[in-house]
Amino acid sequence: MDVMFISKRGSMYRYFNCLTRELSLDTKVFDFSFRPFVYQRTLHLRKEEIDQGISFHLKRKRSKHDFPQIVWRFLETYYRFKYWYFFRRFERLADQCNPKCIAIFNGHRLPEQAVKNMARQKSIPVVHFENGLLPNTTTFDLSGVNDDNNVPRTSAFYQQYCLSGTSQRPVEKVLVQRQFHRAKVSHAQKDDFHRPLPERFVFVPFQVLFDSQVLINSPRLKNMRELYEWINFVASNCTDVNLQFVIKEHPSDPHRYDDLYHANSRIMFSNRDTTELIKSAEAVVTINSSVGLESLLLDKRVFVLGNACFAIDGITKPIMTPDQLAQEINRLSSWHVNKELIEKYIDYLANVYCIPQSWREPNKIHINALEQRFKAVITG
Repeated sequence: MDVMFISKRGSMYRYFNCLTRELSLDTKVFDFSFRPFVYQRTLHLRKEEIDQGISFHLKRKRSKHDFPQIVWRFLETYYRFKYWYFFRRFERLADQCNPKCIAIFNGHRLPEQAVKNMARQKSIPVVHFENGLLPNTTTFDLSGVNDDNNVPRTSAFYQQYCLSGTSQRPVEKVLVQRQFHRAKVSHAQKDDFHRPLPERFVFVPFQVLFDSQVLINSPRLKNMRELYEWINFVASNCTDVNLQFVIKEHPSDPHRYDDLYHANSRIMFSNRDTTELIKSAEAVVTINSSVGLESLLLDKRVFVLGNACFAIDGITKPIMTPDQLAQEINRLSSWHVNKELIEKYIDYLANVYCIPQSWREPNKIHINALEQRFKAVITG
């Protein structure tokens, strides 16, 4: 078998089935539903591997729920069993199918962690699919997604990179619209969130509290309240009295921050369109949201507080402490966007790294690009 596709049932499962029909490769799709099996081989799985494999799943659940400790102990035991089950099941399937590579979506969740560990032991390359870094694209990466991807991280690389030319794919600058969580629909329509924007402001997008970007790739900020504390510190130490800060809660995050809405007169919460907020802002401060990349498309100055593939000095400004952020904001007028370097970075993403077209609407160009990538992986 060339490619073993593995996904939970849903839109990605349907997409993988579409690929099996369109690609001229020997492929098959498997899901994560429970199926009984008998397997007598010795299990090569250490406790430390299981702990690591279920850690993100536990963090995500803890960020959503406040259960008693006895419940968490039960859940941890259950997740250990699930990890063991998926490891064994897909080890057996891999022995039967002998795939040249395995394809999964994202890779952070518990079932995918078990599959990745199994594949690593058998030296089977794993392709990670994810929403693309640029609008209307798809990620295809052997290393991982988000900060684990293999996008080059030095400004020197992009200084030496040669633009692909106008004959290549143009970059779409129509930004992705996020869907509101059902608990946020009416709340987001309140007049208080649609007041006129300040004349001059820095835009700060909140992120989903239980997203992997926050739980895994944000070593300095663990939640949005800590992000607010940083912005509150910066606002209180900002020497430009006319500069304000505008925060937007993530539409898909059910959490609300009512007690923060009017806590500082220089910080305003808004639910205006994200594109409008980016275009009107003098700069954008993000942990590692995709809004950071979207802001680069619109030639904005971007401060990055977490780990991200665009936290590259010269393209953005990586920030380590609140003091550093305050200092950079106070000399914002002296920071001029390096448009040439950003153009090369975006060009690399569009014409080298990203698969054209979203996986939700695959076309012939998308399929052909995947065919080439998979063949390169299969042939080593």
